[in-house]
Amino acid sequence: MTVLRATTHLADGANQLFDAWIAGLQDLGFDIARAAADDGVLDADVVFACGLLTSVRVQEGQPLTVVAAPIFDGETEATYRSVIVARRDSGIDGLVPDAQLRLAVNEFDSWSGWHGLKEHLRTTDVPASAIGQHVMTGGHVGSIEAVLDGRADIASIDHSVWDARRTVDARLADMSVIDSTRSWPAPPVSLRATLPADIQSRLREAVVSLPGLSPANLADYDFMLDEAERDPNATS
Repeated sequence: MTVLRATTHLADGANQLFDAWIAGLQDLGFDIARAAADDGVLDADVVFACGLLTSVRVQEGQPLTVVAAPIFDGETEATYRSVIVARRDSGIDGLVPDAQLRLAVNEFDSWSGWHGLKEHLRTTDVPASAIGQHVMTGGHVGSIEAVLDGRADIASIDHSVWDARRTVDARLADMSVIDSTRSWPAPPVSLRATLPADIQSRLREAVVSLPGLSPANLADYDFMLDEAERDPNATS
């Protein structure tokens, strides 16, 4: 039997979800093992990654087929959004022109932490001058920490991460949501497109059958590429 490799580029709570899906596939008879994160290369048979990063890699020629996306707790569809958060004692209650707020950014190739926020600013007519310095953190939890300890004024956080952290970290009571974005398609699960046809067909059917996953396709994420191309810090 072919041993399949699975990897995720996502951090924070995504690893728990991904491990549960791998266990579900093993229960369905697939010989599949978790592979180490690969710095955005996405070289595996089953991949859970940011919609923007997935779209960019496919555009570059990487053989990936989007098959599903998660329905997060509290949602009825496979969507997510970002919440913009600040400390309650900061006096910040919204995004305003010329504020030059210090923004904690998990990664510049992140949709929820960077490009999605820029889309939000553009579509709500908030000038870029609302944001000043960028404080790089490496993950959404790190961005929350940067706001808590005063290194940053605000952060744009995947709402699923924010909701999960609020249940385990009492310090988040000292923070508030000052704004939120529109909903977007949730990060996709993809399969290696060059897998043998019989394996790919069985694997696709199995992935979509897992609890909490809904069918998806690559075209759902096209708008992310369009937005990233507006920005000199687009994924590379």
